[in-house]
Amino acid sequence: MQALNTALQPMPKGGIVEIKEKNNLIISGKGIVTVTKRGTRKYADDGKLLDPGEIVAVVENHNIICNEGLQLLAAYAIDESATYDTGLTYCEAGTGQTTPAAADTTLTTYANRLAVTSKSRNNYEVTISTFFTAAQLTYHIYEAGIWGGGDAAAGPATGLLFSHFLVNYNNSAGLYDVTITYVLSVARG
Repeated sequence: MQALNTALQPMPKGGIVEIKEKNNLIISGKGIVTVTKRGTRKYADDGKLLDPGEIVAVVENHNIICNEGLQLLAAYAIDESATYDTGLTYCEAGTGQTTPAAADTTLTTYANRLAVTSKSRNNYEVTISTFFTAAQLTYHIYEAGIWGGGDAAAGPATGLLFSHFLVNYNNSAGLYDVTITYVLSVARG
């Protein structure tokens, strides 16, 4: 049997090994509003999109991940409490036109909130969609938010506001169904 000949390198002064490469985490997202002719978009009971429907308009905009969203991610990593043990579960639409800010904890002006219809993950990208029938969203939609955490429920502004973004689509006549999709990407920078 041959002996393994490896030379141990001396420990650097102070016992700390320096890593020369830095890894930054980039978390980004965008909101997409897809407007379809009423009744043409179809989902299965499990939330899978069966038919994309007759698309009338698509509005896309970047988002701000709110401080509560960052807190949700950090606390989730250590299972801090039941508040942080649930992912993103609700979407809220609103009529406020104020530019979203990191410190936001609510939408500017609440219109309606529904539970997420479907969610999926492809490697480091998560897609979360919420379907509103024409009757559920009869507003000029200017803003939307994605909510999560164990305290998120059907009531307005419950849970933690993860993401807030501006959109602009007038559905006040209630002519169209609306799907609000949030795409969250995580990458090294």
